[in-house]
Amino acid sequence: MAAAIDNEVLQAFLVEAGELLDGLGDQLIALEARPDDGELLNPVFRAFHTVKGGAGFLAVRPMVELCHRAEELLDGARNQRLLLESAHIDCLLQASDTLVAMIQALRDGERVPSPPAELMEKLQPAAREASPAPAATPEAAATVAGAADPGMGDEEFERLLDDLHGQGNAPGAREAVPSGSIDDAEFEALLDNIYGKGGAPGVGEGGSGPGASSADHVVPANAAIHPDSDVNGTMDAGLRRNDEQKTPSADATAAESHKHRADPTIRVDTDRIDALINAAGELVLVRNRLANLAARGTSSEMERAVGNLDRVAGDLQAAALRMRMQPIGRLFQRFPRIVRDLARQLGKQVALVQQGEDTNLDRTLVESLADPLVHLLRNAIDHGLEDPETRERAGKPRQGTVTLAAGQEGERIVIRISDDGRGMDPEVLRRKAVEKGLISAAQADQLEPAECHALIFRPGFSTRSEISDISGRGVGMDVVKTGIANLGGTIAIESTPGSGTSIHLAIPLTLAILRVLMVRVGERLLALPLTNVLEVFEVHKSQMRMLDGRVVAAHRGRPLPLSDLAAWAGVSAGTETRAHVVVVHVGHQQLGLLATEVLGREEVMVKPLGPRLRHLPGIAGATITGTGRIALVLDLVALAESSLPQPLRMTA
Repeated sequence: MAAAIDNEVLQAFLVEAGELLDGLGDQLIALEARPDDGELLNPVFRAFHTVKGGAGFLAVRPMVELCHRAEELLDGARNQRLLLESAHIDCLLQASDTLVAMIQALRDGERVPSPPAELMEKLQPAAREASPAPAATPEAAATVAGAADPGMGDEEFERLLDDLHGQGNAPGAREAVPSGSIDDAEFEALLDNIYGKGGAPGVGEGGSGPGASSADHVVPANAAIHPDSDVNGTMDAGLRRNDEQKTPSADATAAESHKHRADPTIRVDTDRIDALINAAGELVLVRNRLANLAARGTSSEMERAVGNLDRVAGDLQAAALRMRMQPIGRLFQRFPRIVRDLARQLGKQVALVQQGEDTNLDRTLVESLADPLVHLLRNAIDHGLEDPETRERAGKPRQGTVTLAAGQEGERIVIRISDDGRGMDPEVLRRKAVEKGLISAAQADQLEPAECHALIFRPGFSTRSEISDISGRGVGMDVVKTGIANLGGTIAIESTPGSGTSIHLAIPLTLAILRVLMVRVGERLLALPLTNVLEVFEVHKSQMRMLDGRVVAAHRGRPLPLSDLAAWAGVSAGTETRAHVVVVHVGHQQLGLLATEVLGREEVMVKPLGPRLRHLPGIAGATITGTGRIALVLDLVALAESSLPQPLRMTA
């Protein structure tokens, strides 16, 4: 039983500490710009303080030592004995990274390593600059134990605990407590007052005193857990002290009011949410089937029942999908640190502007977007923005601006990464593409500016004359294109020489329930993801022409490459002289897919194919249509990259 409780406490700590550390980098970078802003400084101090409290409770001494050293530095800044500079922020960011690694070691059940000696040495002189005040006297400790000073601040409380613990050593280290300090009975009385009647967690055998072995760096499986401890709380001593100093009547009132302020959130395993979404998807398929049957003519009662089912299924589907949504700000919060470090490395001045952080997105897509966005931000800073001197000569501010914005447009999330840098010159792009043998000189002369911009997505394309550690290796943007396309998304570029570049990503809200355009080729049904479909038009086969070895049709004044889905599926398209063309946008390119008939839009749930069919190219899965037939869901990315059959050109 104790081991189960231990695991519950550990998991609560890992979740809370992880959330605190996720936002710490962004807070530290904001603090670097306004080091004297108490509203920014206090949350940073509280994050280290809270993690230290939880780590001490679990006897993870390396984390306690590192957090304590960071606290000393921040405490000096809070008391205006020290003005934080970039060097201090560097140390604190490194401390945050180290804590993240320690958290991962705990999560993996591995031994938590000691903090790097170099980092501790960097923090130590900085902490000394803060000139901590003299340790609290035994009389002051006795005052706290009696709760006679309810207004004592966090700084006094921390200094008192430092005195009791021997400047960072764990409780129970008698040799570290100076002579004249309070004895064991007084110490226990103080901790009773802090943590509540019954003693403090981590004291005695559960603590991490100076004699602790390296095994203490891993959470013990049989550690004693105090019955009154709050396993889901912050384990923050300062907060507990204020609560414990209330009068009994106030406690009763607070307890009563707490019943009406229950936490409106719960933690649910993601597998359970996925199972719920799968069930909602199955219900959608049944709804489609019944709706199709009702349309063939039934009683009015049946129609009303199907209508109610349609409404309920839609509401359930929407509610289930909302459960799996996350604000994209959770992804954005990691980028200020990346931009800061990269700007300092390149000697550039960069301001990152973030917009639309509250835009919700399926959690399965959030992490998939991380690598593409990091690469695009690096390109914007390395390739796009000029150095301060060049910007000044061009009449621009020395500080460049990179904007990362997100918003919802219909059923798609649009993310924009823009900069006010040098922009892209179409002539330079044409010349580089010809030099690298990607296109011929004749093809380059026919490219419009937008098509020149799309050249950067070609594998092996780069405008850099030398290789850097940041970008310009000739790889990367093609990987970005593929990654976005695999999510069912598209990518487009707008750029003006001398003014800057803007890259637009458009991805679906979710991949759980797929909205498709159902088409027929011969007697076979195919489903095309609707997020990639731009429009549909008809073409007579006599209007098809050959251009650069491809069959194309004129569309909006431009040649549109055509591919024959019937030939790809191995079925006969019949003898019709006219065909429907479905224009799809895959990655950065457009393609026209020929179909016998366009049946309409439908919501489906994609089912994976069996083991023997799973690796068929161009097929993402299968689904059941409203008519009860099986339709293959196409993988448009794989289709666009494969050699699709071209239609046979016919004359009038």
